[in-house]
Order: sequence, then structure tokens, then C-alpha cells
Amino acid sequence: MKNYLILLPVVLLLSYSSVYSQDRKHTIDTELDECIELNSHTHGMVECIEKAIEKWDAELNKFYKLLMNELDEESAKTLKSAELEWISYKDKEMQSIESIFSKLDGTMYIPMKYYSKMDIIKTRALQLKDYYGLVKVKGK
Repeated sequence: MKNYLILLPVVLLLSYSSVYSQDRKHTIDTELDECIELNSHTHGMVECIEKAIEKWDAELNKFYKLLMNELDEESAKTLKSAELEWISYKDKEMQSIESIFSKLDGTMYIPMKYYSKMDIIKTRALQLKDYYGLVKVKGK
């Protein structure tokens, strides 16, 4: 019972963090929406999504570095290992996306392909941001 009382605040914090980050639209998403609204043709949308990919990648790297600076040596080593595995996963997933979308005809699939790639990086960036938030809350 005592363990459940300790876990409850952590579970609530994780739930709140996920819900809160999903409710609030990230600046990168807002900028992407505005860019696509101004450039609604295929090439324009791809350029907008490529810019968003670069920004999400920068966000991912930012929170990875911030998180690494907050972790003890063992935890940092574990995160580094996980990140290397994630990079391998990401590379394979990008290949898979290319393979799947290369079989589809129609220009509408081109932005969809880039959006799928962006979503992989965005998801990891938000995950690292949430982890960093948890570590910073614990440190206070």
C-alpha cells in the first residue's frame, strides 16, 4: 500500500504532463500550420514540413542535452544508450516510410510522407521534454 501512495503522485504527474502538452499547441506546430496556410501547394507544404522537421530535431537535441546535464552518471549512460537505439529505430522507420510511400501515386502522399517523418522526431522530442520536466520537478 505504501508503494502505491508513492507511485500515485508520479503517475498523476506523468498523466498531467502528457495531457497538458497535448492540450497546448507547440510553437513549431503553430508555425507549421501558418506556413502551410500560406503555401498550400505540394512543394510549399513539403518545404514547411522540412522546416518543422529541422526545428523538432533542434528541440530534441536541446532537451537531450538538458536532460543529460541533470542525470547522474549511470542514468546518463542509460539515456545515451537508449538514444543511440532510438536513432537506429528512427533511421529504419524513415526507410520504411520511404518504402511505403514510394508505392503510392498522387501528389497528396508527398506531404503525408514528410509529415510521417516529422511525427517520429516530434514524438521523441516531446518525450525528452517530458522527462526533463520530471527531472527538474524532482530536483526542486
